[in-house]
Amino acid sequence: MIRAVIFACLLAFASAQELDIPKLAVKLGATDLVEFVIKANLTSALSGPGPFTVFGPTNEAFSRLPPPIVELLMHNVTLLRDVLMYHVVSGRVYSSQLSNDLLAQSLLPEEKIRINIYKNTKTVVTAEGSPVVLTDQNATNGVIHVIDRVMLPPLGDIPTIVTRDQRFSTLLKAVSVAGLVPTLSGAGPFTVFAPTDEAFAKIPPKTLEGLLADKAKLTKVLTYHVISAAVWAAGLYDGEEAKTVEGSSLTFHIEEHEVAISFGTEGHSRVIEPNVAATNGVIHAIDTVLLPPDLF
Repeated sequence: MIRAVIFACLLAFASAQELDIPKLAVKLGATDLVEFVIKANLTSALSGPGPFTVFGPTNEAFSRLPPPIVELLMHNVTLLRDVLMYHVVSGRVYSSQLSNDLLAQSLLPEEKIRINIYKNTKTVVTAEGSPVVLTDQNATNGVIHVIDRVMLPPLGDIPTIVTRDQRFSTLLKAVSVAGLVPTLSGAGPFTVFAPTDEAFAKIPPKTLEGLLADKAKLTKVLTYHVISAAVWAAGLYDGEEAKTVEGSSLTFHIEEHEVAISFGTEGHSRVIEPNVAATNGVIHAIDTVLLPPDLF
């Protein structure tokens, strides 16, 4: 009840006055964002002269966060501040100033927001993979771009993330055997379709053993999982083809916001976890190893 009264007062004030960033966020309906800003003691900072550019998640974006992450943010104010600061850029940055693969320095030291612009069936702008659903909302001390997913700071480059995730132990071994760790640690950007251990387990044991012993074939398979661009799920459209580092193409199918991949002649794989952000690109976990059409 108290929360509702507070936001009603803020909204009434916002309707009658020039709006700073927190008040504009309330008017735009991003009340969960403002609630977290208040809890993190960032209200005064974001009401200050700035100017700031805020990539502001909708209430629906916050509702899609896994409950354990919400619980952690609610009980760790330092972490909450870091996540919120990751959504803020110094200065006024309008949509006309955004460019593909722009790395915008956030207020979180050493953490940058990767901007991507996809011009396929329609233009889609993403911030760290989150679609921008409303641009250029002017506040007295900055501008808000509304996004539909909460951005979490990347936990490292692509090899670091693969190393930390127990689902990818076979992939990590394969990448190490092929000598691709230095390449995938580079600036990129890269998109990696990362098979889980369960995906590798679908390959007959002797075939997998032979593949791990043949560096040339292994490299061919692994580079078939990599695209030399940051391809977030929101940037894909149904039927799109994309060339891999290996040289062959993958075809993407989108149905009810789920992504499937056609490969080779009759192969199919499903993205089971999209948009794992890395400092040098993005990882999509998949349930089947992608095999190039001319591997055997």
